Amino acid sequence: MGSTRSYGSWSHHMLQSMRERGLLKVEAFVAWLAARDIRVDRTLVSHWAAGRTHLPADLLPLLAEFSGDPEAVFGGYVRAAECEVVRMPVSDTKDADLIDLMLSAGASLGRLQQALADARSPESPGGVAITAEERAALQVRLDQLMHLLADVRSRLRQGQARTGPLG
Repeated sequence: MGSTRSYGSWSHHMLQSMRERGLLKVEAFVAWLAARDIRVDRTLVSHWAAGRTHLPADLLPLLAEFSGDPEAVFGGYVRAAECEVVRMPVSDTKDADLIDLMLSAGASLGRLQQALADARSPESPGGVAITAEERAALQVRLDQLMHLLADVRSRLRQGQARTGPLG
């Protein structure tokens, strides 16, 4: 087994990186937690960030929410497992039928593919290179597709919970 990194050193590096990027302001984080009825001493948060004590693991999701950047919090862990942090948008299609969701996801994939083909076209603004504006538009389309696929996954899990894993 290769070398491992303890949670303490990982959390220290993660918090230090977040502070350097301006994602973690100690006073603001303490106030944000207090607004959620979670009392944490400012000095303790400073000790976490300095690596003198360990950040409780149950605060990680709160830190991700506070920072608005789950990748900054969890990225190091999931990349070690060859995964990525992907924000799944909140669904607004709760009443959609599973077949409708799948058809919508297929159409969304088609729109993403068309946008990519258009962006790589020699006639596009950047020629075959994708411009920043085209990347942003592709990201919007990808987020829409992920949103629909998250709804499909949720529907399948709901059905599994009602009927059991074998239907």
